[in-house]
Amino acid sequence: MDTPTDELEDTMAARPIDQEIDIDAPRERVWDVLTGDATYRQWTAEFAEGSYAETDWQQDSSVRFLGPDGTGLLGRVVVSRRPELLDVEYDGVVGAGRDDTTSELARGWAGSHETYRLAEADGGTHLVISAPMEDAYYDDMVEAWGRALAKVKELAEAR
Repeated sequence: MDTPTDELEDTMAARPIDQEIDIDAPRERVWDVLTGDATYRQWTAEFAEGSYAETDWQQDSSVRFLGPDGTGLLGRVVVSRRPELLDVEYDGVVGAGRDDTTSELARGWAGSHETYRLAEADGGTHLVISAPMEDAYYDDMVEAWGRALAKVKELAEAR
């Protein structure tokens, strides 16, 4: 997720956002849309225009989910099983030009997971996401995830 740290409260009471969508494209194509730099930037623009990720999406790699101002979330890829499962565990936040894993804000995100499951379904892909979100932003982010998944579907079906 690409929520800048300046928009997060000092403590996070998170609950998961769970959404799913059927996509008329093979899992490999959906995976490429989710993780390819150009397409990642397109679908995550639904959260914040200019969002991007610094990672190679390989298991045990670090991930920095960043907004255009360079703030965001820090994590690592726990599972990367192309084209079926991608699981990222958050370690903290990125802000003021540095990674932060020790502040109260960072500890609020630590240990939470963002997960993408891709299953074959009727010749296409059934994509299920689960992502943590702070209560204060939950409703807005549910809507943003809906738009983001629609964009993933559009991009994957257009290729």
